[in-house]
Amino acid sequence: MAERQTAAGPTAYFEALSPSLASLTSQYAAGNAPHALMISGQFGIGKKTLAQLLAQALLCEHAAKPCGSCMSCTKIQDQTHTNLLVVRTLDKQRTVKVEQARALLSSLMIYPFSAGPRVVLLLRMDVFTPQAQNALLKAIEEPDPATFFLVTCENEDAVLTTIRSRCQMLRLPPWPDVLITRRLTDQGITAQEAASLTAQSGGSIGKALAIRNDTGFWDLKETADKYILGLSDLSQLPQASAALRNLKDAADDLFHYLENAAARLTNSPYDKGRGIMARSLLEGVITARKHQNSNLSWQAIVDHLLMKILEDQTLCQQ
Repeated sequence: MAERQTAAGPTAYFEALSPSLASLTSQYAAGNAPHALMISGQFGIGKKTLAQLLAQALLCEHAAKPCGSCMSCTKIQDQTHTNLLVVRTLDKQRTVKVEQARALLSSLMIYPFSAGPRVVLLLRMDVFTPQAQNALLKAIEEPDPATFFLVTCENEDAVLTTIRSRCQMLRLPPWPDVLITRRLTDQGITAQEAASLTAQSGGSIGKALAIRNDTGFWDLKETADKYILGLSDLSQLPQASAALRNLKDAADDLFHYLENAAARLTNSPYDKGRGIMARSLLEGVITARKHQNSNLSWQAIVDHLLMKILEDQTLCQQ
């Protein structure tokens, strides 16, 4: 069973992330919520958690909303509340199909089982097919006065303009390191481990938690640190090329790690060598991603990336 939390816990983190979120939560608690709110942001930044928190604020049974502990708040966290309708990808599916959208529309035609507002939670609207999005357009545009839509997405460009234009937009920023570290230590993680996870999180508390026990990530990090970030001499190229040969299936994870490493270099105290390395990594990853969409072999992509880093390292040393 998932760890149960009171609303006060996550509320404090979101208010620390953006003070305006306190006002938004108060709007929902007072029943003055926008009829449709789209929460966007990178993976693991808390979009679903915030959406559920706002749903709790709407349906909470206590005066101080959301309390996080009443029957309604508990059922929303478990996604079993009769006035909460949730649409998300099904097991083994990468998209939400039009049939799921039509099933939701049928449910919306039925009078709510419980008194009070009804909340529709649409998770990852950017993976809804265009047909599914179009099917929901009128319901979002002309909702029942007691129905509130909470929509999440990572890639706004994958959401139809007609959907976006009918939603109030809320873009969550990356979490600052201090907030991620606080969240991790509040969960009982040691300060040393929290600092290590925070450094690899890229501003995502979800990623920090996901990689904690992910041996694959830490193995990839060790390889990237040694053979890419540690590359400094042409004589190391053959060994580095061989070490990266079997990482094709982990290419996206590797590129994300390198982008995060570049961001850390950029944010560290200014140093010419660090600046060149950060630029080299970013330019190399951009090119590598373009090469992924061509017929270039993985080995050629890797070797091009390594040569880019070596060339810039050489310029730095001159």
